[in-house]
Amino acid sequence: MIIRTSFKINDIMNRIICEIYDIMDTQGCDSMPSARIHEAIVKELNVDKRFDDLLLRIGTVSPDCWRNVEPESGVKDKYLTHFWDFRIKDGQANDYQEFYLKYYNKLNNPFYFGYLVHLIVDQYWKTYIDPKYETTQNGVKGFKLKNGSFHDNENWWGYFDSLKMQKQIAKIYKLGAFPINKEDLINFECNIDELNLNGLFGLNGTLNYINTEVMPGEVIEESEIYDINQIVSQIRETAEFVKKELKRLETIKIENDNKIKIAVDIDDTLLCTKELEEFYWQEFLKSNPEIDPNKQYAWGDPELALFWKLYREKMAFGKVKPCAQKSLQQLLDNNYQVDLLSARPLDKYASLKKKLVEYFELNGIQYNYMNLGFHSKKEFLEEHKYDILIDNDLRYIKEAESVGVIPILFGKDESYEGYQTDNWDEIPSLINEIISKQRIKQKWLK
Repeated sequence: MIIRTSFKINDIMNRIICEIYDIMDTQGCDSMPSARIHEAIVKELNVDKRFDDLLLRIGTVSPDCWRNVEPESGVKDKYLTHFWDFRIKDGQANDYQEFYLKYYNKLNNPFYFGYLVHLIVDQYWKTYIDPKYETTQNGVKGFKLKNGSFHDNENWWGYFDSLKMQKQIAKIYKLGAFPINKEDLINFECNIDELNLNGLFGLNGTLNYINTEVMPGEVIEESEIYDINQIVSQIRETAEFVKKELKRLETIKIENDNKIKIAVDIDDTLLCTKELEEFYWQEFLKSNPEIDPNKQYAWGDPELALFWKLYREKMAFGKVKPCAQKSLQQLLDNNYQVDLLSARPLDKYASLKKKLVEYFELNGIQYNYMNLGFHSKKEFLEEHKYDILIDNDLRYIKEAESVGVIPILFGKDESYEGYQTDNWDEIPSLINEIISKQRIKQKWLK
């Protein structure tokens, strides 16, 4: 059974996720939705949207390019590209709502829109479509064939059979070849923090794989599992579900925009990381006595880069600041949106988010979303219309002020005249003070 925190998504989404993993735990075959099914679905949707067809198709196959990216620290990049919710127990699931809220302002871009559709389609297909073709017989997982018989999945038989279907779909929907180099694309834009484009382009990328493996040939064999007419019907069915989900997500977006949005920095604001940093710096110097001890903050120095490479994740797990857990829960109970932010380089430390989620859970830290690895905290705060920032770094405090976000400096600085405290127990009252003085728009009254 999946245990899910109460503040995540809604009951319908929770039910879908639970159903998905009940199915996946018992079946586990190589099944669809394949790349060509993803492309067919966005083409069905594009009748209304009129996006650039090529960029839309590339966007919707891009989350699966994780297969061509070397995993870090034993954690597959799929966890990131598919926005898996690490707070789910006994399984994982695409949290496409998180993607929607994070990249909402980019969804007029066909690449981003296609990416979102991929995440939604995965959920729906694995919940409602895959089980129609998968089964278990005498404890062996396999597929129901069109002739009524059973076939196991030994040696990826189901995968190779599905390639036949992909080629049929490509022919029906006129899915041509992809360019395999980013330079060959016009108006291509992608700043998705969770996606490594190295796995998408080039000879070893996903786009070239689709071109070479699933393009229709002169002769297309009939699938033993899938009936093409039924698959086309299910593609259209899924497209209709996506349309409904997009409307639901828009409603959630409006609801979230009417909440007070609070961004909480992680390092030395929520967690005591400075002490760990100093400890590991001394450990590093013991192993590298030739290094100048004053280089600790010599950004750009290759020796310092080595230090961060060795100790970044270890330094990520300092003790939770006193009273932080209680105060965050109080803010959530008041129906504020509380998001955790850190500019840690997610692309280089793929396992970090998973570990942080587990660490916060262990320490009872509740929140709505965690965002790591963005390019600019200032731009992120502005783009996502945060109202309040809690941060220990005066640099980010001033950046927040410059984009209309009211900051609370976590720490004491006599040169700063704004809100400040070094006690988490005072945070809820400070936020109430900000609200009572109407220094932010009165969206809490809506």
